[in-house]
Amino acid sequence: MQSVHAFVFVFIACVEIYVLRRLRFDWPTVALAVSGTLLSVTYSSYTDISERNYDGPAQVEYIQTLADTGRPPDVFACVACGHPPLYYALGAIWSKVTVVAGFVPLELRLQWLSLLLFFVFVAVALLIFRSSGAKPTTLRLAAALLVFWPSSVIHSVRVHNDALASPLLLAAAYFIARWDERGRERDFRAALATCVLALLTKSTGLTAAATLLFVVAWRLLRRESRRAAALRFVAATVVLFAAEFLAVGLRESGRPTTLCQRIFGHACNGRHVPVVPDTPSRFFSFDVRHFVSDIDALHGATGHDYFLNRLLKSSLFGVAPLGDDFAGGLYAGLASCMSALLLVMLAGCLLALPVTGGVSLRKFRTYVVMGAVMLVSLLAFRIAIPNEYHEDFRHIFPVLVPACLGYAKVVSRLGRFSQRLGQGGVCLALLMMAASVAFFARLP
Repeated sequence: MQSVHAFVFVFIACVEIYVLRRLRFDWPTVALAVSGTLLSVTYSSYTDISERNYDGPAQVEYIQTLADTGRPPDVFACVACGHPPLYYALGAIWSKVTVVAGFVPLELRLQWLSLLLFFVFVAVALLIFRSSGAKPTTLRLAAALLVFWPSSVIHSVRVHNDALASPLLLAAAYFIARWDERGRERDFRAALATCVLALLTKSTGLTAAATLLFVVAWRLLRRESRRAAALRFVAATVVLFAAEFLAVGLRESGRPTTLCQRIFGHACNGRHVPVVPDTPSRFFSFDVRHFVSDIDALHGATGHDYFLNRLLKSSLFGVAPLGDDFAGGLYAGLASCMSALLLVMLAGCLLALPVTGGVSLRKFRTYVVMGAVMLVSLLAFRIAIPNEYHEDFRHIFPVLVPACLGYAKVVSRLGRFSQRLGQGGVCLALLMMAASVAFFARLP
C-alpha cells in the first residue's frame, strides 16, 4: 500500500500546484501546502476510518447505502444516518468514479476524497489570507500554522461530513466578507449558494446562514438603498429556509421523529451526564495543569472536566482517544509540548493587544461574526444536549483559519514594535509545527 499512498500524494500535489499557481500564489506558499499534504498522507498510511473518528464506519455505511439504492437510509439506520445527504451523495459518486481502483478498499478511497476536500479548505483559507492584505511573510506563517496544525492533520483524512462542511462554511464566510467589502452581486450569490450547500451537508450550515442574514440586516440598517437591501434580505431568508426545509425533508424514517432529530440527527438521542455538573463554573473554569499533562481531551476527566479544557484540547487532537499509535512517553511529551505552546501563543496574543491595538476590523468583521456565531451555537448545543462529543472543536473547525491569520498578524505587528518579540512569536509557531510534524510523522 505504500506505493498507493505515494501515487495519491503525487496526484494531489500536482492538483495543488496547478490550482494554487493558477490562483497566483508564490512557490513558497505552494510548497507549504504540498508539505502539509505529505504529512497528511503519511498520517493516513497508518490510520483507518475508525481511528480518531468515532463514527467512521457509520459514515461509510451511509455512503454505501446511497450508492447502492440511490436513496438516503432511514434516519435511525446508523449513527450518521440523521445527517443531510450532500456529503454522502458526493461520497457515493466518488466511490463509483474510483471503482477502477477497486483493488483499493473503499475506506481508503474515501480518505483520498477527504484529502482533496481539505485542499479546497486550504485554498479558500489562502484566499482569505491574501484578501486581508497580509504581507507575503505573514501569509506564509499563517498558511504554515494552518496546514501543520495538529487537528488539521487529523481532520484532513477523516471520513466524515465535516470534510465537506468545513470548506463550504469557510467559502461562505469568504464570499460574505467579499460582498460586505465590495458590494458585488456575484459575491452575494456565491455566498448564498455556499450557505445552501452547507445546509444540505450538515446542520452547522445554520451558522453560515445566520451570519449571512446578520450581515444583510446590518447593511439594511446602514445603507441608503434600503428597498433593495430589504428585498435581498427577504430573498436570502426564503432561499435559506427552503434549503433547510429540503435538508430536513430528504431524511426519511419509518418511526416518528422529533424536530430536533430531523435537524440534528442522532445528536438528539439520549443525554450524557457530565462528571462535573453544568454549572457556570464548568463553562468558564480552566485547569492548566491537566490541560498540559493529559494527552486526550477525554483522558482522566474526573474533577477537571471543564468545557474550555475539552474545547482547547480538541483544537489540537479532537475528542476521540488518540489510541495505540501515539502511546508512549515520547508522544505524551510532544502532546504536552504542543498543549503548552498553544497556551503560550494565546497568552502572547492577549498580552500583545495593547501594542497591536488600533487595527480596523472592517475586512475581518464577517469572520469575527461567524466565529462568534459558531462559538455561541456550540455552547448552546452542548448545554441543550449534553454530550462529550458536542464539545469538539471540529464543529467549529473553520475558526482555525482566522485564528492562524490573527496570530500571524499579531507577530508581524510585534516585529515592528520589537524585533525580538516578533522573532519570539515566529519561534513559537515553528516549535508548534515541528512538534506536530514529529508527532504525526512518528519521528524519530
